Amino acid sequence: MRLFRLIATPVLLLALLGFLIWGATWGWRNLTAPLPGPSPTPCVTVPATVVTPANVSVRVFNGGFTSGLAGRVRDHLTNQGFTVLRVANTDERVAETIVRGSEESESALLLVQSHFNESVIQYDDRVDGTVDVFVGTTYAGVNENFLPEVATEGGVTCEFPSPSPSPSPEATEDPGSAETEPAAEGDEATADAEGDGE
Repeated sequence: MRLFRLIATPVLLLALLGFLIWGATWGWRNLTAPLPGPSPTPCVTVPATVVTPANVSVRVFNGGFTSGLAGRVRDHLTNQGFTVLRVANTDERVAETIVRGSEESESALLLVQSHFNESVIQYDDRVDGTVDVFVGTTYAGVNENFLPEVATEGGVTCEFPSPSPSPSPEATEDPGSAETEPAAEGDEATADAEGDGE
């Protein structure tokens, strides 16, 4: 019996110590975990037979290595009547130009895509009606024969409602950009060193 106690006591102590370490680790992980961000506000449905640049809110991300490229794209889109919410670099490396948004914003995606040569459309599950443009290493420039408008599906369009768009790729604001929104929580990247328009 004495031998059993001599063996059992350190085993129990080690088990208790392991349990305490596990509990402390679990508690610290949950205590330091980032708080969930607010849910994006759904887009506002507006009766419309066509989508024009005035109906579309865009964010531009530079996923290549050309300084100031996102700023130049922003200038083009702004001059054509689009609302540009944000200009930033992103850690998501891309080659060809990508126009990204929800399938419900198909008309807006087609309208934005028509402004860029050799561009593709990608879909995601955002609900706020924004459209993202990613330009990268093989950016082929703007298309001067872009569409002035695109017919809507069902006679309605879904427009961006507020300055809180859906979460974006890892990115940081371009310091030379005059028309930007606050960075989404968790965005990380280096700023565009040479600023917009260079």
